[in-house]
Amino acid sequence: MNQAIQVLDGCTYIGSKNALKVDIMASGQMLVCYIGDSDKESLINLYNTKQFEIEEIIEENLKQDKFNSDGELWLTAAAVYAY
Repeated sequence: MNQAIQVLDGCTYIGSKNALKVDIMASGQMLVCYIGDSDKESLINLYNTKQFEIEEIIEENLKQDKFNSDGELWLTAAAVYAY
């Protein structure tokens, strides 16, 4: 893992966004990645079974500056399963 990018352990389901929130520390800055397009239980199971793949996808997206206008990264459950 790139030492400038750290994906913090754990996740939180955010009901208002219907997504799983993963916290990231990149070059000293706290960032957020959301994983959506599935129900809460499926997203939590996805995180528990694909945590390292999620970290790799997040790192790739950070390197490509794939942030939305709110400064967030968004992944779909389908993209994680396909990785």
